[in-house]
Amino acid sequence: MKRLLLPAILVLILSGCQKDSENDVQPEDKDWYILTSPDNRAIQAVHGDIDGTLVITTNFKIYQTKDRGKTWQTANYTSPIGLFGFLKQQDTLLALNGQLGSALNSSTAYAVTPSHYSLDEGATWKPYRNWRRKADWEPKTALNRVTNSIGTEYSIDYLLTPKSPNSTSFYVESVGIKTSTGRTLSLPQEHQLTSLYIDSKSRLYVTGSAPLCGRRDKFAFCGEQNGTLYVSKNPQP
Repeated sequence: MKRLLLPAILVLILSGCQKDSENDVQPEDKDWYILTSPDNRAIQAVHGDIDGTLVITTNFKIYQTKDRGKTWQTANYTSPIGLFGFLKQQDTLLALNGQLGSALNSSTAYAVTPSHYSLDEGATWKPYRNWRRKADWEPKTALNRVTNSIGTEYSIDYLLTPKSPNSTSFYVESVGIKTSTGRTLSLPQEHQLTSLYIDSKSRLYVTGSAPLCGRRDKFAFCGEQNGTLYVSKNPQP
């Protein structure tokens, strides 16, 4: 009996380790790849290619993955200034720390004001000092709408609900993705969406909060608060 005890304990330990590993597998969906933020903030923006290198920001940190979100490497971005988006210019990736506009009245929100740059697809960053702000806030990149290679626009669809009768303040909820051709795209779960991005293969990337199980005055996450990134498995027409 004593000889059988140790192997039995080892089996239990190995079984527990295997279970933990299985819990780290990303959920499956027929239309979307689903990646989860490595920290407990919403994913604010994304850049890159899921088949190669992706870089995301959760506002105050930048992460890079080369294996579709199975592992994340923390970049050396250490500024206390929050980030809103990325913009690629030739071989340089810019991190933008300002926001212009909002989702109200169906307007376009932009990430503006480059503060850091990267030459290695987001792994390391340096302060971006030699820039000049123009009157129209260039360079800038739209957050809540993107256009693919054939001219179809994709935008975050918002619902504005007054917080009380005759109120001038609203609950702003993102309720999905709409296109300029009249299509709507649904996501597997509800989220507070933050930005859209299209890669060179016309696949759509959608960033946002963790899944929601409550809205408006009953706002609540379904569980952990780690943000979510959706990537369409097929090019978007």
